[in-house]
Amino acid sequence: MAGVVNISWSQEVGPQVAYPRPFSRPPAMGKDYDTWQDAKGPDIGEARPDIGRLPSRVDNSDRPEFPPIYKQKGGACGQFASVASIFTYEMNVLNGTKADSDATRFPADFSWNMINESKNQGSEAYHGWEVAKQHGIPTVKSFGYVHGEKIGKWPNGYAIWREAMEYRVAGYRYTPAVTADQVHEARGWLFDRNQPEPGKKTAGGLLALDGRMGSLKQVTRTIPEGQYLAGEELWVRWGPDGFGHGITCVGYDDQVGFDVNGDGIITNDRDANGDGQVTLADWERGAYIVVNSWGEKWSKDGKIYLLYSAMVDPTWERGNYLGRAEVCRAIPRATLKLTLSCENRAALRVSIGVSTDPNATKPQYEIEPQVLNGWPLFGKKRSVGEVPLAGPDDPTPLEMGVDLTPLWEKLGADAQKATRLMVRFHGTDALKSPAQLHACALRRYDASGRFLHETPFPKQQGTFAETPLLIDLTIPEGG
Repeated sequence: MAGVVNISWSQEVGPQVAYPRPFSRPPAMGKDYDTWQDAKGPDIGEARPDIGRLPSRVDNSDRPEFPPIYKQKGGACGQFASVASIFTYEMNVLNGTKADSDATRFPADFSWNMINESKNQGSEAYHGWEVAKQHGIPTVKSFGYVHGEKIGKWPNGYAIWREAMEYRVAGYRYTPAVTADQVHEARGWLFDRNQPEPGKKTAGGLLALDGRMGSLKQVTRTIPEGQYLAGEELWVRWGPDGFGHGITCVGYDDQVGFDVNGDGIITNDRDANGDGQVTLADWERGAYIVVNSWGEKWSKDGKIYLLYSAMVDPTWERGNYLGRAEVCRAIPRATLKLTLSCENRAALRVSIGVSTDPNATKPQYEIEPQVLNGWPLFGKKRSVGEVPLAGPDDPTPLEMGVDLTPLWEKLGADAQKATRLMVRFHGTDALKSPAQLHACALRRYDASGRFLHETPFPKQQGTFAETPLLIDLTIPEGG
């Protein structure tokens, strides 16, 4: 086949990499926040895959676990990459299912509407993964759609929020991709997650990219006749200007190439850019396979090739990294089912605590659910928006759910004792009209997720603003 060459690789894999800023994890969590801590797979730098086992081409978009290629509206690209594409694929791989129905696909808008301030603005891939980590993601079947209804709208119905609690992200991480060894590690992830199992074909992972998308015509090339995959389009660099855009890397092809410097040959071993050294930046052969969220008709089939060397761009730090996620299933054992109305959800503050002391005035352990506290994890510029709880121009009371399992886990062996559950509602000074609690109940489930019983709070209704509303429920021993 014309243009096919063999590529040699170094076996070296570097140490665990530092987190790039500011797009790889929530600044509010501090510099020691390990986003991969709860994942089971090897962290970046721990895997030393056998290079010889990697094929020259992998395209995971051909797998049945991969969803359709979507066409986004507005600034939801980051959530199309991280949730609608990567999370959907990874969850189907985990469950042994196919992404062929709404029951096995996950929406872009559930996470996007948590962090877009109810405005048409972009987001990071990690925003979606943190929403999945902190609360979970419902299926499209439950949520109702992938993308496109009113910006900032939250789903109304406990069942939707409860389902979301089951589908989580265990961990996520960003990988530098600016050296040959780092490209090799990414290839291993795309092939089998750098976790080969003898006698078993492991499904590869996906990667999130943040490309610069301005003036794309200047960096888009068509592979000429006589070359491998002639007629296909590829990017030889990120766009020279413009904003970032979230896209999904589904695989790679080591044989795809283009004569970038116009010297008549395609090489990886010459100083193609004239900087006096030979590095990944000089490579003219080898490319990632990228899925965009601009529809199936974009670039013929919604996909394009991106040269490995395009990732080496000192003017666009985001474009130097690849993000990955590991998903998991969770079984909530205790949840709070509540119905609230609030004219400014960004001003809402709710804390939930437990104590085994029946006379306690303060909880022994306490959580502050992100979704009911304005998502402080993401900072002021990534809030839930100063709109009613249900969404812009919608004063309807919202029925929702919160996973209380972490509270019971903190109790440990004392979880079977009589317990007092305390909930505190209040608003910041930005809450101009009192919010209202309409209903509140504790729901319990067994270890398989089967519903056991619901216990309403004795006091289920009340209003609150800066003066808090306090309710509590006594749970008998073993209950």
